[in-house]
Amino acid sequence: MAIGLIQTCLQAGVRVPGDLSVVGFDDIPAASYLAPQLSTVRQPGREIGRAAMAALLTQLEGRTPDKQLLLPTELVVRDTLGTPS
Repeated sequence: MAIGLIQTCLQAGVRVPGDLSVVGFDDIPAASYLAPQLSTVRQPGREIGRAAMAALLTQLEGRTPDKQLLLPTELVVRDTLGTPS
């Protein structure tokens, strides 16, 4: 979504980040290869997978898994964040 937004903005003459800052989510590999490079929120995919499997196994054992799990995220600042001019 963020990549499409950046492309649409650039085609419309909207400067990223001059007129608009854009932040994606998931830190996909393409984020760092774009021009401008996409700022994004990185999340721990392996830990999310492990937690999902643990919750599934807990349910299969007839128990109720935790309702909430907090995992660390990281804001990866690249070229699409800035102060509007």
